[in-house]
Amino acid sequence: MSKLMMSVAGLAMAVVVTGCGGSPSGVAEDFADAVIQREADDAMDLTYQAAVGVNAATFKGIKEKIEQIGKDINDTKLEATVYSEEITVPGEGSGYKIVNGEKVTGDTAEVVIQYVKGKDKKSEGLEVNLMKVNDKWRVGSFRTIGGLDTTSK
Repeated sequence: MSKLMMSVAGLAMAVVVTGCGGSPSGVAEDFADAVIQREADDAMDLTYQAAVGVNAATFKGIKEKIEQIGKDINDTKLEATVYSEEITVPGEGSGYKIVNGEKVTGDTAEVVIQYVKGKDKKSEGLEVNLMKVNDKWRVGSFRTIGGLDTTSK
């Protein structure tokens, strides 16, 4: 019985880690949900800029962009769902950089998020570009997009 409980606990932890930033998709969904809900501070916590620290003007500009996208969406009942994900991992021995004391690898990902309301898929969403900082995925940049397929998947 003890082994079964340990297996269940391990599986539960894996699900929690993945949903909390263990994968690019998880981070992108969390970021998009925070944007939709107009929780700019929560969205900023997931960014590369928050992890490595940037000047106040840059930080403020990114936060204002997040706030504006949330206002433009103007529908807190929308949800974020992954439309596509592409991860790039550099070759072995490619090194890394240290930015303000934080380890930044060359791992990157592009996740396209589609807005969904119930079963109704929207043609709009976010393109979220991520990078690894201290072995955690962080949002490096983002932009609104349109023209997503609403009929498949």
